[in-house]
Amino acid sequence: MSAVMLVSLPFGASASTKTVTSYPVSSGVNYSQYTYSGSSYINHLEVNLGDPHTKLKMGVPSPIAKTAPTLTLANRDSKEGNRVVGAVNASFFDMKTGMPMYLLSEGNEIVNGGVISQSNSYYVSHPIAFGVTKDGLAEIDNFNLGIQVGAKGNVYQMTGINRERQADETIIFTPQHYKKSTGSNEFGIEIVVETNAPITSTHYGQKVQGKVVKVRGYGEKAAVSIPSNGFVLSVHGKKGLERFKSLTVGDDVSLDLSIDDKWKDSQFMMASGPMLVKDGKRHITMDTSNWRATAKTARTAIAISKDKKQVHLVTVDSRSGYSNGMTLTQFANYLVSKGYDRALNFDGGGSTTMGIRKYGSNQVVLANRTTNASQRNISAIVEAVSTAPTGEPAIVSVSRSNIGEMLVGATATLKLNHVLDAHYNPIVPNASQLKVTSGKGTVEGTGLTYKAIKAGEDRIYVNYGSAEQSFPVQVVAEPAKLTVKASAKSVKPGEKINFTATPADASGKPIIYQPSQLTWSVTGDQIGSVNSNGTFNATKAGKGQVNATLGTKTIAVPIEVKSTSTSTPKPTPPTGGGNGTDTNLFKDVPKSYPYAEEIYYLRDQKVINGDIDGKFNPSHTLSRQHAAVILSRAFDLAPVDNAKTSFSDVPKTHRYYKEISAIANANIVGGYSDGTFNPNGQLTRAQMAMILVKAYKLEGESSAKFKDVSPQHGAYKQIHILANHGITTGNEKGEFMPGRAVNRAQFSAFLYRSMNL
Repeated sequence: MSAVMLVSLPFGASASTKTVTSYPVSSGVNYSQYTYSGSSYINHLEVNLGDPHTKLKMGVPSPIAKTAPTLTLANRDSKEGNRVVGAVNASFFDMKTGMPMYLLSEGNEIVNGGVISQSNSYYVSHPIAFGVTKDGLAEIDNFNLGIQVGAKGNVYQMTGINRERQADETIIFTPQHYKKSTGSNEFGIEIVVETNAPITSTHYGQKVQGKVVKVRGYGEKAAVSIPSNGFVLSVHGKKGLERFKSLTVGDDVSLDLSIDDKWKDSQFMMASGPMLVKDGKRHITMDTSNWRATAKTARTAIAISKDKKQVHLVTVDSRSGYSNGMTLTQFANYLVSKGYDRALNFDGGGSTTMGIRKYGSNQVVLANRTTNASQRNISAIVEAVSTAPTGEPAIVSVSRSNIGEMLVGATATLKLNHVLDAHYNPIVPNASQLKVTSGKGTVEGTGLTYKAIKAGEDRIYVNYGSAEQSFPVQVVAEPAKLTVKASAKSVKPGEKINFTATPADASGKPIIYQPSQLTWSVTGDQIGSVNSNGTFNATKAGKGQVNATLGTKTIAVPIEVKSTSTSTPKPTPPTGGGNGTDTNLFKDVPKSYPYAEEIYYLRDQKVINGDIDGKFNPSHTLSRQHAAVILSRAFDLAPVDNAKTSFSDVPKTHRYYKEISAIANANIVGGYSDGTFNPNGQLTRAQMAMILVKAYKLEGESSAKFKDVSPQHGAYKQIHILANHGITTGNEKGEFMPGRAVNRAQFSAFLYRSMNL
């Protein structure tokens, strides 16, 4: 979590909720992620049933007792015209049998018969369901399932249908049960009833009449098969036995299945509990002092608006070091704070899972961080479905390989991220169909490459069919700044000096140019030559200049070639290579040190300094306050006397108050949700990745992924953006080690590479 919170995030709907990300996944479904009270991560799918292409559906395994992960069920059901764009786990289930524990129905078909607990210490002690009614609106309300058996002039209510018989229950088994026999033990009686026709469905409104054809007595163990043209009464307990013990072969028995009018002909319904919110207020239908309610764990819920057109699928994560989870009361309070009219609890803990469709793919992928390393197999899900067929291109997304001012004649490339239609369905892209133009003709493009033609301020337009994306561009004839440095001011004939040129815009940021555009020349007393890489080769004594030309700007650096008889002062160290003992070197960073080039470059740019003992201490870990100082120098930020955002642990008397305030005001690095900056805290490699990607506005992820950085990691995207730009390569094992503290040498290398993209 600390890696994510290092970067400032915009505020969400309330003072205690911060939005991490939010975007539409279809025309009627929006995905958001929040942090709540700074300690819990919440994922949210808002489903608009008023959208003509948006539906909610129920997904169950096949067969019903074969549990499967949420994402597996969602992707199984997704197809053209029925794209699953989001899903959450729903029904509680028996982990021993895999069967759902509560009522599930689709249309009027009873998919699973449920049980209601007699104790309010359990989640479901009231018959409450979520569903979509026949008029297409969402509902959370009580239900009354009628399973009535008529025998010998009496009518009795059964306790369940097509599920395992428990103590003191009378259960009905129809041919739609997932097993061919009842599976009930010998401590009860089994009454087999047959009708005159096959029973091909078990549904609300069903009425059947039959006769007893077999009775398995109390204590008998023989398996009882369910007839294809009838049903079985499985009876346990004193009350049930008194009612049905007198039934014999040939007696008439009827079965009548019913449901409340509001649930009749519903698209689907699924029982769960407890209810959490009713009429906009907290309303928890279970004992909130019970351990199930007081545990801080992952939770899943479904909520609806008062007009029943907006449905909200909500999960809160629970994982050590990432998200604290919530008690049931805290979860209900959160749902109330969002303004929902009604909310119902679904299965939580290790089952809590949310999947979403991401741009450019129809695959449903994990949105939250599950409590365990892998998803749990579950028995039912709620699916947000887009029925819109794939249409014409409406959205194109590209990212630039480099961002900044462009030099006339320079080229830059684009990466085609995705093409979507108006309903966010992906369209398989063809880069040859991409067209790049500019409003004033300052650039021209071919496919994924564009070239700066003339100086000016302009806007680049990227078109894919009717889809368009644009971004500003500034083309310049020359860089605002061109810094040229030499590894020495004088040499002897036969020696070489390396020259480096660093172009930048007026604010000191790198510009886009090709290395071949930078040319070198020598003027003066024919003292030597310089190659295309800026290496000057001295040939005879004399004075002259080495010239660096980029665009229309030329910078000349004086150079003197002294006779071999003349004592020559020791040169300043080149940025890398060699094994000299120059006094201008840090005592612990010889020229042969792996990061000598990067360290001395940053020193020459006055971005870093050594310690008073002449050492750099490259292996020492970097604190957040020292990172702030280095970044303020790298971006040439003036010290700030008054911060826009104050940190409780960085008073004005703090040694680095001005530098920390400068980078915070520039929105390069932020603090934590508790209002602290933690200046002495160690900077991790993941935090460093987030800082550099944000500071240098880098885009585009590497296709190769690090083994130890999962898609659920808070800095997953930023780490692989660094890899894409060659700023990091990881170790020989293919690992990035995101949680390891970064040392001074590593930070210098990362910063150097970011500055010189």
